[in-house]
Amino acid sequence: LTLPRALPTGTIALAGARIVTLENRQVIPSGTVVVRAGRISCVGECSTRGVDRVVNVAGKTIIPGWIDMHSHQHKYHLGMNPPRDFEVAPYLAYGVTTTHDPFGVMEAAFPTGELIEAGEVIGPRSFSSGEAIWHARTAGSTEITSREVALHEVKRRMAWGSLLIKQYLQPTRMQRQWVLDAARELGVRTTAEGGPLNLRLAQAMDGHTGFEHTLNAAPLYKDYATFMGQARMVYSPTPLASLQGPWGEEYWWQETRVWDDLKLQAWIPWREMIHLRRITSRPETDYANGILAQGLVDIIAAGGYGALGTHGQQPGIGPHWDTWTNAMAAGNLGALEIASLHGAIFLGLEDDLGSITVGKLADLMVLSGNPLDNIRATADLAYVMKAGTLYDANSLDEIWPNPRKYGNKYWIVPEMYTKDVKPVDIWDRR
Repeated sequence: LTLPRALPTGTIALAGARIVTLENRQVIPSGTVVVRAGRISCVGECSTRGVDRVVNVAGKTIIPGWIDMHSHQHKYHLGMNPPRDFEVAPYLAYGVTTTHDPFGVMEAAFPTGELIEAGEVIGPRSFSSGEAIWHARTAGSTEITSREVALHEVKRRMAWGSLLIKQYLQPTRMQRQWVLDAARELGVRTTAEGGPLNLRLAQAMDGHTGFEHTLNAAPLYKDYATFMGQARMVYSPTPLASLQGPWGEEYWWQETRVWDDLKLQAWIPWREMIHLRRITSRPETDYANGILAQGLVDIIAAGGYGALGTHGQQPGIGPHWDTWTNAMAAGNLGALEIASLHGAIFLGLEDDLGSITVGKLADLMVLSGNPLDNIRATADLAYVMKAGTLYDANSLDEIWPNPRKYGNKYWIVPEMYTKDVKPVDIWDRR
């Protein structure tokens, strides 16, 4: 079965904005981005003569679309793929234009990605490792008993479309090396589940592209950070789903009344929001956000990379929490680089994604404020563009090239958010 990709054929320009290109950290105070057939054709001083649509975004800031490299967003739908999917659409509404699920059920993750590419589902382009190559003796697991088994398992995932294989704590180093050797032969990258510091060192020595979840020690000393940096490792700390102490998402639950966020209420079912009200108030110093972000920055400074990875903890606002955490040590511009450019490198798609550069896909966020001054301005989106298609960032109504409404978000029960309606009443009415 062959279907065309849903890519616009015309031209559009976003004119008059501050442009944070992430190309060698270049920031253009006021300029234009011209997009032709889904790719960037001009950045900066650009003529708009003959352009099909010019959108005035003066006073706003354009940054590259984000890449969430640890996004478990295929948990609820198996054997069916709803066109209006609350696990998928909110990411795009909040500026994430590419996701990668390092441990997803193949018959959910890959069809969703293909439906998105064909324009049948609205969301970020979606990649996955499929089921991780893990050893637990449960359904879907595979203990690697030989190099031949490893080669079979890597080929199987690549046949589905994996760009990045997940080696998940195979019990022995030889088993892990068999997976890596197979991946090396077939030309695919490999990430790994976390573990103690010595395991991560072995993963780097053996050739993993990167590893997931927070390192279990802080602060990182120079010898360790230097080794990881010189190995060009990608560290994806997923701070919302792991910290030393309370998880990072709990910090943001108590830091903001997230359940009152009207945009989130429009995108996330009430059953996925209601738990956010059960918060535990702790002193800010109970959380390891800053010191663990510093470990990430130290590895980057030594030559390695980071990655935005929200673990699917909170579709929508979650990637912003992750980026705001990274900004505690990386600074605002550094946090934006991790959220876009570093993820593209992790996937091996840096020639197409990650910066506002001529020739790359036009994945852009148009912000009302300036994230270089205030990193929390990233959550104030006016528009989001994926491969040249422009959406209203609040509604995901398509603005160009085919103006159309997103449609009903079928799960919404607005009464849920009022104080005088009990959940049982809502279920009765539904």
